[in-house]
Amino acid sequence: MLKSLSKGFPSLINKRSFSTINESPLTRIHHGSRTQTTGLVATVFGATGFTGRYLVQLLARTGIQVVVPYRCEDEGFRDLKVLGELGQIIPVRFDIRDDESIERAISHSNIVINMAGRDYETRNFSLDDINVHAATRIADLSKNVEKYIHVSTLRASEDSPSHFSRSKALGEKLTREIIPNCTVVRPSIIFGDEDKFINKWSKVSQNWPFIPRYNQEHKIQPLHCYDLASGILSILETPGTNGKVYEFAGDEVFTWDEFLDMIIDGTAQYSKLNIPVSNDFMKILTEHLLERFARNPNFIKDQIDYHNQDMTTTVGALTLKDLNVKTTPIQEKLIRLSRMYRPGKFFNAIANPQNK
Repeated sequence: MLKSLSKGFPSLINKRSFSTINESPLTRIHHGSRTQTTGLVATVFGATGFTGRYLVQLLARTGIQVVVPYRCEDEGFRDLKVLGELGQIIPVRFDIRDDESIERAISHSNIVINMAGRDYETRNFSLDDINVHAATRIADLSKNVEKYIHVSTLRASEDSPSHFSRSKALGEKLTREIIPNCTVVRPSIIFGDEDKFINKWSKVSQNWPFIPRYNQEHKIQPLHCYDLASGILSILETPGTNGKVYEFAGDEVFTWDEFLDMIIDGTAQYSKLNIPVSNDFMKILTEHLLERFARNPNFIKDQIDYHNQDMTTTVGALTLKDLNVKTTPIQEKLIRLSRMYRPGKFFNAIANPQNK
């Protein structure tokens, strides 16, 4: 838990000589109007991504000033500035390979949250560049901040056939070696607006000639994006979270087969063929067809390897329940998100996966 910053905050900004070992209650976070101020400053790497904006909103709502490192055009962070009062959301241009720009982004912060991650490679950045090298660089430069939170991924393993899973596991391991008292968050598959879960499978059900069913018996435990942000905020508010690992997932557990049935109900694509296929078939399809010719492929080979396991929390792990965060049922969001992919004649039909 962070120390209560009651007086002398300007001197803390200049020196940033915080203790990461002795924790005391954080008394300045209050849930109320965003016009309040706590005197706390948080840098959120990855704030311009899918899940980052929800965290920025919650932090700003509690009166925390949020520094948003970005490397995109101005449009990439413009929607974040309206989440807080004037001057509360501070965009700072940075280069993940430039230590000086990272130091500038965290120079006034006593909270650093690393949500930056990548599940596919580009011409500019490999998986190791972001998930390993960038993570360790940010952690190394943030050793003296009061609270450091690293966002990894659920079921990451250095022995996994998935490069993404291996890189996230290694990045988490090295971060914990650099900052032993950091808090690690391992989120499950995330759903919400603009996600790559419900939207992706809804697009497949609409545009593909058939719906490929693979990993049918593997279990998943999806997590809503707002619950991820709520859990991270709760970590800041809860005493004794330093050095702990939390696995974030929803309360509901489905098989992939059950989830695809929900997608078919939501999109009303009842006439589509449902063809059981193997993992090997999907990997050949993605490697030799989708990844070669599709600009934004629905599936990538590495992701298929990563999902070839139960995506659920491990027995005995700390979860959102330990942080008193109530999770969002996927049924509350699935119909709204998948509705736009329905045939026109079913667009206004009422469908509910819970009541077939």
